[in-house]
Amino acid sequence: MIRVEVHRRAGRVTGFRVRGHAGLAPRGHDIVCAAVSALTQATVAGLEEHLGLRPTVRIEAGRLDCQLAPGEEEDPRAQAILATMVLGLQGVAAGQPGRLQISEIDFEPESGQGSGHGSQPGSHGRFRVRW
Repeated sequence: MIRVEVHRRAGRVTGFRVRGHAGLAPRGHDIVCAAVSALTQATVAGLEEHLGLRPTVRIEAGRLDCQLAPGEEEDPRAQAILATMVLGLQGVAAGQPGRLQISEIDFEPESGQGSGHGSQPGSHGRFRVRW
């Protein structure tokens, strides 16, 4: 199964993480993996090439991490690109049940606002996971 984590802070997407293989077909022939790769890599290209942003990106076999630099999540164009990726991934997940799991992790500032979930010692904020 492919697992995608969408990271948010104050409702805005700040990054995402992709892990795994859909298992529908052998590597290199799996249409679910190809769809997820195309959506996520096109998102990175849009952020970097179209908007000129410089997210931290790491791509390896079976994984992709993308984290916006501080403040870049404020750009509404970046949010539009990231929201489009999420919509595309949700469509893939709906069309191939059990092959793609999308979770959203809300990181909340230490200001005391948010869900009321306690933060761990040494953490940088509160967080909440939605499946």
